[in-house]
Amino acid sequence: NNDVLCGRGGTINAHPGNEQYRKFVERKKRVYLTARFKREKRLIASSIVDEVRNLDPAGRFLTKDPHSDTWYDVGDEKAR
Repeated sequence: NNDVLCGRGGTINAHPGNEQYRKFVERKKRVYLTARFKREKRLIASSIVDEVRNLDPAGRFLTKDPHSDTWYDVGDEKAR
């Protein structure tokens, strides 16, 4: 599963999409930390979101609605 679950806890951390996401982040971490401008950092974060969204099947960034207990996509702005 390529979806990234937003939240905290062992279940979320162990989700396959989250493990894959952390690998994407780890690959870009050095470039991000050495970036001097916010715009550069925003572009790096966007590239990670794009990488997840362009997987096959496409990955989504999901959070759980506490009232209905259903998962929904948070959108690109929030995913960054």
